[in-house]
Amino acid sequence: MLIQIALAGVLYLIGGWSFVLWGIFVRLVVVFHCTWLVNSATHKFGYRAYESGDRSTNCWWVALLTYGEGWHNNHHAFQYSARHGLRWWEIDLTWMTIRLLQALGLATNVKLAEKS
Repeated sequence: MLIQIALAGVLYLIGGWSFVLWGIFVRLVVVFHCTWLVNSATHKFGYRAYESGDRSTNCWWVALLTYGEGWHNNHHAFQYSARHGLRWWEIDLTWMTIRLLQALGLATNVKLAEKS
């Protein structure tokens, strides 16, 4: 909460209340809705690459909106894996960010799914 208040203060100084509205409130609403979208849409739409014992699916349009979290069946099959886009066409921007952090030495002991 303190980080959000500090960010709101900086945004207010830069651009007034409109910056605070968009930079704090609208941003948080969008992030929460994307999170909920993963947990609802990817259990209804998409394809299943792995038998995971549930109804999770991989949904490309959710993955694009959520930086790779839409590869939900992959996540359920390999819960420990930092990479959810396991096929070449499964774009996973979160994984790309983790790889960048690895290259910079800021992420270590990253776990991945076994080759399938």
